[in-house]
Amino acid sequence: MAAHSTVVVGGARQNAAGRRPQDDPGSAFFTVDTRGRVLTWSPGAEITQGYRPEEIIGRNCSCFYTPDDVERGVPEHDLRKASEGPFASEGWRVRKDGARFWASVAIVPVRAPNGSLRGFSQIAREVTGRAISRTVLDSLQERICVLDRDGWIVLTNQAWDLFAKTAGADAARCGMGVNYLQVCRTARGAFSERALEAASGIEIVLRGASAQFTMDYPCPSPSKAWFQLTARPLRRTHTGAVILHSEITSHVLIAEKLRKTQAHYGALMENRADVATVLATDGSIRYQSPASEAVLGIRPEELVGHPIFEFVHPDDLEGVRKLLRECLRDPRRKHPCAYRFRNRDGHWRILESIARKISCPEAGIILNSRDITDQKLAEKTLLEKQDALARNGQELEALAARLFREREEERRRVAAELQGNLSQRLAAISLQAGHMAPLTAAPGQVQALQESVAGLDRDLRRLAGTFYPAGLDQFGLAVALRDYCAELSRKQGIPVNYVHRGISTRLSGNIAATLYRIAEEALANVAQHAHASRVWVALSRTANGTRLAIRDDGAGFDPATIEPGCSLGILAMRERMRAVKGSISIRSRPGHGVEIVALVSQN
Repeated sequence: MAAHSTVVVGGARQNAAGRRPQDDPGSAFFTVDTRGRVLTWSPGAEITQGYRPEEIIGRNCSCFYTPDDVERGVPEHDLRKASEGPFASEGWRVRKDGARFWASVAIVPVRAPNGSLRGFSQIAREVTGRAISRTVLDSLQERICVLDRDGWIVLTNQAWDLFAKTAGADAARCGMGVNYLQVCRTARGAFSERALEAASGIEIVLRGASAQFTMDYPCPSPSKAWFQLTARPLRRTHTGAVILHSEITSHVLIAEKLRKTQAHYGALMENRADVATVLATDGSIRYQSPASEAVLGIRPEELVGHPIFEFVHPDDLEGVRKLLRECLRDPRRKHPCAYRFRNRDGHWRILESIARKISCPEAGIILNSRDITDQKLAEKTLLEKQDALARNGQELEALAARLFREREEERRRVAAELQGNLSQRLAAISLQAGHMAPLTAAPGQVQALQESVAGLDRDLRRLAGTFYPAGLDQFGLAVALRDYCAELSRKQGIPVNYVHRGISTRLSGNIAATLYRIAEEALANVAQHAHASRVWVALSRTANGTRLAIRDDGAGFDPATIEPGCSLGILAMRERMRAVKGSISIRSRPGHGVEIVALVSQN
C-alpha cells in the first residue's frame, strides 16, 4: 500500500497534492479542546464516523474508542502523548452505529502564539483491509515476503521473521528494505547455484514473463529441512511478487521412501522366481513380470494384450474362468488354482497361482504364479514309489503269513510224525523185547532195553510237544494254554494264574496256533529275563474278538529302548499278529513289569 505523505503549509497540515486534510472525504478530520471535546467536524469525518456536526460537536472524543480502550484510559493517554508532540497510532475505532474499523490516527497539538496548548487536531484514516491482510499473513505457517518490482522486500510475515531469526540471519539480509535478488545472487557456499537459480526465476516473475516459479531446495541452515520456493506476481501487473517458502521435508522423505520402495519392489519383480500377472476382468493380460521369460521362456511383451486363455490347457480353461469369477465375486479372499500353461516350445508347464482382485479404481486381478511342474513330477514319482513299496509291503506280509502258516504246518506234521509213526514203532520194539525175555539167557538186558525204549518214547513225545502241542487241535487253545502254564510253573517255579472265559474250541487253527505261540514267546521271555514272582494269563472273548493278555510283576523295561530295532522275540510276535490281521500292544516301564495284549478280530 502507498504511504500517505503530509506537509504543514501555513500552519495547516496538507498532503503532497496541496489538499487540506479536512477536505479529504476519505479522512476523518476534526479538532478537540484540551479536555477532548469536539470543536470542529469535517465532511470526511461525518462520512467516516457517521455523526452529523450537531450530533458530535461538544461530545468527548472518547466515544470514538472501544469500551475496553476507554476503560483502560487510552483516549487520555493519546492526548497526553500528543501534548508532547505529534502522535500517531493504529487501533480499533467505533462508528455511530457501533461498527468497528481499524484506523490509522494522527494527533497534532494546536498551540497559541505564546506556546500555550489550545487543543488538538486529529485525522483518522480507515486501514481495516491492511490490518486484516497483515493478520492473515502472520497466521500462515509459510515464510512469506512481498517484493516490489525491483526485488526489494517491502513486507514480511511473522513466520519469515521467526525463521530468519532461528536460522541466524539478520535483518540486513532478509528484512524489509533488503534487495532479495541481490541477496540470492551474492550467496556463497554449496547453496550458491540454487540461489542463482532462485534469483533468475523470481526475476522472470517480476518481469511478468511467467505466472509462477517453483523450486525445491534443502535449507542451508542446521535444520536440514527441505523447502519449496514459490514466486507469484501480485495482482497488479508488474508491481511486485509474493515469495513463499513452504516446508516440504515430510513430502521429500515420503517421496524418497517411495522411490526406494519402488526400486526395491521393482528389483524383486525383475528377479523373483515367481511370475506376476495382472489381468483385466475379461482375462486379457495387462502386465507380465520379467520372470515369465525365465520360467516360461516367453518375453512379457509377447503376453501383454493377449487373453490368458490362449495359453491355458483346454482341460483347465473352465477352472481358470471359475477362478476369475470367484475373484470378482469375493475380492477380499485369495483364490488358489493350478493349471497347465503352454511355454514357448509348446510344452505344458504346471502353474500354481494365487489370485486376488486389485483394490483400485481400475478393476483387475493379480496372479502370483510359480512353476510346480518339477514338483508335480517328483510327487508323481514319489507316489509311484510309495505304491510300489506298499505293494512290496503287502507282498512281504503275505509272504510272512504264508511262511508262518507253512512253518506251523511243518511243525504240526513233524509233531504228528514223532507222536504217531515213531511212537508206534518204539511201542512195537518194546513188545517184541517183552516176548523175547523168556527165551533169552539175559532177562536183565531185555528189561534195560525196554526201559530205554520207554525213555526214548517220552523224549520223542516231549520233542513233538515243542514242535506243536498235541492238545491244541484235539482240545482247543484254552486247554493247551492251561497245560503250558502249568508246565511252566512246575519247571520254573513261577506261579502262573491262568483264566479263560467264553473261548470256543472251534477257533481257527491258524489263529489258535498264533495266540499259542504269542503266549509261548511271552512266557519264555518272563522266565529268562523278567525276574518275576508272579504271572497272570487271561484268554477271553470280547466284542472285538479273541483277546490274550499276559502280565507279570517283574523288572519291566522302557519300550522306547526297543524301537525301532526291537528284539527278535517281540518282532516275531508282531509279525505273527500281522499275519492273522490282529494287533498286539506292549506296555511296560522299569520296575513295574510288562503287559502284553494280543487281539484277533476273527472268532
